[in-house]
Amino acid sequence: MRPGYAVEYDYFPPTQLFPTLETKLVDGLYFAGQVNGTSGYEEAAAQGLIAGANAALKLQGRSPLVLDRSKAYIGVLIDDLVTKGTEEPYRMFTSRAEDRLFLRHDNADQRLTPRAFDVGLVGEGRWTRYGEKLHLLDQARLLAAQTKLNGLPIAQLLKRPEFRPQDLPLGLLSLVPMAIWQLVETDFKYSGYAERQSDQNRQLERRQEQAIPNWLNYDEIPGLRSETRQKLATTRPNSLGQAGRISGITPADVAIISIWLYKNNLCRQSTMEAAANSE
Repeated sequence: MRPGYAVEYDYFPPTQLFPTLETKLVDGLYFAGQVNGTSGYEEAAAQGLIAGANAALKLQGRSPLVLDRSKAYIGVLIDDLVTKGTEEPYRMFTSRAEDRLFLRHDNADQRLTPRAFDVGLVGEGRWTRYGEKLHLLDQARLLAAQTKLNGLPIAQLLKRPEFRPQDLPLGLLSLVPMAIWQLVETDFKYSGYAERQSDQNRQLERRQEQAIPNWLNYDEIPGLRSETRQKLATTRPNSLGQAGRISGITPADVAIISIWLYKNNLCRQSTMEAAANSE
């Protein structure tokens, strides 16, 4: 018996890196890509962008480029690597990001262009076009908030799944390009879900110390991946915070466990067990 498909390669433990992707042992040496334990072209390209930018910024004596987890998938990827490390080829899944509903492809320029301009990755021409786009977005949002159709604000209508920008009156539709209306529509339609996710993230942050029973059978929790169940069963974390620090365990996994404990009235019991164990 032998594996039908396998790829093996050596890598440097990424916990030896700063968030800038500069090595802690050798000043001025930056690592990016497969050598950091990742797998995939996009993951390698993202690291190469950050490592290259930071190498140039260091030579110029300027502040480094470090992206927050809430602002970019690149930030999630690098933060996971340098803080947790990885025991297997790392891929960037959306479930690894706490704010994944906000990290959309259609608002990447709104999230990252100002930071890119500050460090010199965006030129004056693109910066000007970005400013013009922001002006159009503000104009469309104002029109949606102040204009009513059939007695209801357009902002409220755009939240409905059956209502599309194409349903707007032609006179209103012509004031702003269709691409801008579609961006505004997406913002309104996802706003409720994004707020709910933000609330859930805040609750999880407060529940970092919430204990997990030692006897818990992770196979009974629906929604967890097989890989997640195996790692949790092997490590047996004592709390949600400890579970979240295990390499390969995503924020979505921790949320699923937290909800399952709450629905099965195990939150209080777990906390009491933890207190008893500490004594």
